[in-house]
This record gives sequence, structure tokens and C-alpha cells, in this order.
Amino acid sequence: HTMSMGSSMGHREEAPAAVHAAQRRSSIVGAAGAGCGAEVASVRASVRVQSRGSGWGSALVLSAALVGLGAVAGEGAPALRGLKPVPSDSIGRTGVAAAQHQLQFEPGSSSGHQGEMRLRSMETDLEARMVALENKVTKAKNAADESWILMSSTLVLMMTISGLALFYGGLVRVQNVLATVMQSFAIACLITVLWIAVGYSLCFTEGSVVYGSYQRFWLTGLTLETRHPLNPLVSEPVYCLYELTFAIITPALIPGAFADRMRFGPMLIFIALWHLLVYCPVAHATWMTDGFLHKARVLDFAGGNVVHITAGFSGLVSSIVIGKRTGYGAEQFSAHNMLISVLGASLLWVGWCGFNGGSAGSPSPRASMAVLNTNVSAATASLSWMFTEWALRHRPSVLGMISGAIAGLVTITPGAGYVNITGAFCTGLIAGPVVYFAAQLKHRFHFDDALDAFGIHAPGGVLGGILVAFFAEESIAGLDSHGVGINGIFYGDSGWRLLIQIYGIAVSIGWCVVMTYIILKVLDKVVGVRVKLEDELIGLDMVVHGTAIWGVDPVNSYMDNTVVSAGQLSEGTIKQWMDATPLNEEEEDVINMDLLPKETDKDEDPSTHGIGLYQGPNIPPVARVASISRFPSF
Repeated sequence: HTMSMGSSMGHREEAPAAVHAAQRRSSIVGAAGAGCGAEVASVRASVRVQSRGSGWGSALVLSAALVGLGAVAGEGAPALRGLKPVPSDSIGRTGVAAAQHQLQFEPGSSSGHQGEMRLRSMETDLEARMVALENKVTKAKNAADESWILMSSTLVLMMTISGLALFYGGLVRVQNVLATVMQSFAIACLITVLWIAVGYSLCFTEGSVVYGSYQRFWLTGLTLETRHPLNPLVSEPVYCLYELTFAIITPALIPGAFADRMRFGPMLIFIALWHLLVYCPVAHATWMTDGFLHKARVLDFAGGNVVHITAGFSGLVSSIVIGKRTGYGAEQFSAHNMLISVLGASLLWVGWCGFNGGSAGSPSPRASMAVLNTNVSAATASLSWMFTEWALRHRPSVLGMISGAIAGLVTITPGAGYVNITGAFCTGLIAGPVVYFAAQLKHRFHFDDALDAFGIHAPGGVLGGILVAFFAEESIAGLDSHGVGINGIFYGDSGWRLLIQIYGIAVSIGWCVVMTYIILKVLDKVVGVRVKLEDELIGLDMVVHGTAIWGVDPVNSYMDNTVVSAGQLSEGTIKQWMDATPLNEEEEDVINMDLLPKETDKDEDPSTHGIGLYQGPNIPPVARVASISRFPSF
């Protein structure tokens, strides 16, 4: 969008040569498209130069140029279709005829004074028409910029309330599906209100090196005419909307780490505080011109540090502070509907085109490169994850394919607008196996990252930020905040940018880990963050939200005349429930005699392994939960 202004005409030549020059410039405008604005400026300069001369040649030049630009506008720019198209081969003679018709005098005529007055009047009229044409060109360009950012905003919003909700919802157990979807939807609503109240101002106004000022609290001063310095090509309302979608999806990633076990009310408080104390300062420090990470030249094109590292490592802290799911490590927690997760991952992939492409700020070649890089990295990482899993586990899984795609999308995010196709391909190729092994760390270190919020986003964000320092190329990335060309190690950099990237990553990790730990610890002391054991076993859909995905309450309706089998519950889980829940004498007898695991004959029906058979409404809650996990329809 930085237009190269055309040079003004030099000394006035004879009329045919001047008309030919104007015709050539008009033809160039038609070929270049975006150069229309530059041509207007050039002709405006010609008006000022030629007005100092005399004779009818300048009038011919101006008429020919104006008619030529009108032809370009009519044929190539929908916003300028009010001007009548003129064939390019007749631009010259049309301009000459128009000038002669308006002047109505011949060179050397005795009516020279009257002709000079008409000439000046014509120059004034042409100047006004040039201004009008220039305004139309500007409006057309602004409309294109606004449309691209609006579409990108819609795509990123879809990533949260549709893509992420379905992706997470399909991966949890069936008794927690609605609770998981509810978290994504509620976070979108909560962050929207916080954003217009204080969040936007804290992130994207000039203030300190960590926070913005209060200038845009409740969006005060934001109008249709205001422009944000980070993207003056669009109106500030649409820029505010686009950044809002990033603020929404970032905290919505965190619940994937503590799925199935956090109370809904404290979760909302946690997300609100996290937005103000983690997201806002990291976003301001990284992207605003007065942020200390921005001044340090840390590169983060679309949110490797701001989105994925903060959300991923905050997910790790939350999974540790809140604790493991009951039965984790002793029982198998299977995804209840993988098809839903595939649909969610597909929506995330599509939405990511707006996530990375919109970060270019306009529908420019750089935006096209960012979208292309996004797709190349996602596809490559999905394949490399699949082949890694295939080699180690002897079968490729659907979950592995979609997890690999998400890993590639996460990893390319910091460098989507900085690297070329080779860099995008290598990013995806490396991301697949690296993130795959990183996701297995929860088994090695025994923390319960339920849906791999940490396992995918944290290592992907770190890896992507580091790879920028290797694959960035100045022809795509341009200049940094200090006016220095952005090149990676493979394109001539000495390695100092790698140190800067590591510095930015370390600061982002340290800030989010410390603040997330403090927020959760304080909340746990004040209100408590974890659901009761019995509520967790029954499921958060019924306990917290009073409904279930199948439309009935299985505990009160299905269980009345159903044989119960708790074979999937471990002895440790049952004893943990018994220790936490006071039982009367009759219930204790039932538990002791018939619910604890027992030896079975090898010919016995395996569906009854580990439990006696009971019917009726007086079955203890833990047995009812066993029924839910036992029947696939639930």
C-alpha cells in the first residue's frame, strides 16, 4: 500500500508528443491496477506544471490523461464505474477532440484573451475532477482493505465458537460435552465485554512498555474516521474487531488442559483475570510500538508468543494446580465422538487462513503468502505426525492426523508472513514429530493435560518462534521496527535474531506461568476451583448445566430398570469416592459386598467383570456413573 508516486512531466513539448505521453501513462495505469492512485498524483503534478505555461497543448494533455484514467476506472475498478469507458486506442484523439471542442479556438487566434480565460477555467475544472477521481480510488482501496479484515475477523471468530468448541467437545467423555462447548461460548461472550470495556485500551493504546493507557476505555474516542497506527489502512472499529477475535480464542484454548474438572463460576473469574493480567500485557509488549518486546525486535507475526505460548503454558499450570481427573492413569478416557473433532479441526484450519492472512493488515501479496504458508505447514505437519505415529504405533489414527494439522498451524503462526514456501514446508515437516513427542510428556511427568492444550500449543509456539530466526527472508518479511531487513540465519543473518527470539519466548513463558499460578492459587483459596468428586463422576453436563447431550437424565430415568456394570471403574477410584462421600450403613454394605472388584471365572461374561449386578433407583452414585461409562449410547 505504499504507492510509488509517478514523476511529473518536464518542460512542455509539442502537443502530439505530450498527448502520447499522457496516453502511455494511462495505459500503464490500466495494466498495473493499483497504480491508478499514483497516476492521479502524477497528472495533478502535471496540472500544476503546465498551468505556468500557455497554449492549448497543456489542455490536450490534461484532457487525454483524465479521459484515459476514466477508461481505467470504468473497466477495472467497480467503485469508479460512474465514468464512461473509452477504448485505449482512442484515448489520444478523444482527448484532443474534447479539448478543441471546449476551447473553440485555434492556435494564434485573435481571441487570445478569451481563450486564455477558458483555458484557466478548464484547468480548474480538470483539477476538481482529478480530486474526485482520486477520492474514488482511495475509497475503492479502503473498501478492499476493510472487506479483507472483516472477513478475517469472521473466520477467526468461527475458530472459537464453532471450530474449537467442536474440536474439544468431540474429545471429552460424553457426560462433559455440553460443559466443554459451554466454556468456549461463554468465554467468547465474556472477553467481548471485557474488550470493549478495558481490554482494547490496555492492549492497543500507547502507554507504558507493558500496558496501554485508559484512552480507549469503553472505546471512548473510537469513531468511523479514526485509524489505528498499527493499521491505518482500515477504520479503527474494524481493527478493534479483528484484535477482539484474537483476545477471544487465546483464553478459550486453556480449558482443554483442565477439561472435566473445573467449576464453571471460578473458570469465568479465572479467564477474566487471565485476560487482564496475562494476555493484555503480553500483547501490548509484543505488538504495540512502545512495548518492550517490540522495541527489542521480537518477531511474532500472528501470535506465536501472544496466543499459543501464553495459552499453552497457562494450560500446563492449570492442569497441575487443579489436579488430575479422577481415575486418570488407571482408567481409559476415550473421545466420545471423533467425527465431531474432525469437523472442529477442519473449521480451525479454514479459520486459520484469516488468523494469519488477516495479520498482514490488507489483501496484499504478503497476505496471500501468509495464507499459502499456513496451508502448506498444516498439510505437511499432518503427514509428518501421521507417519511418526504410524512408525511407532503401527497404525495411523484420525486423532493423530487432525492433531498434526493443528500443530502445523500453530507452528507457522509466528512466521507466516516472514518465510517463503520452503520455510513453511520445513516448519510443518519439523513440527509434526517434535510436537508429537512433546505431547507425550504428560505421560512421562504424570500431569493431566486432558486435551493437549499444552502439548500442542506450547511446543508449537516455541518451535515456530525459533524457526523464524532461521527461515525469515527480507523479500517477504520486509524491515523490522528499527528499519533493518528481516533475514534468518539461512539468508545471511549472523544469529543475533535467534537470541532475540529466544528472549521473547522466555519472557512470555515466565510471565504467563507466574501470573497463572498466582491467579489460580488465590481463586482456589477464596472460592475453590475444582468440582466435587461425585459431580465429576456423574458428569458436568447434568451437575453444572442441568442437561445432557442425549436429552434425558440417565441417572434418574435410565437407571430405574437397568443392570449396572462398573467394570471400568478402578478399585482406587471407588475407594477415593468412598473416602470423600459419607455413606449410610446400607450403602456401605452395598459398596463393600458387591461394588469392589472381585475375581471372576474365565468363562464369566466379561461385561460383569469386577462388580455384582444390581437394579433399581437406589444404586449408589458411583455405580450410576459406571453405567454411563459402560454403555456406548451414553
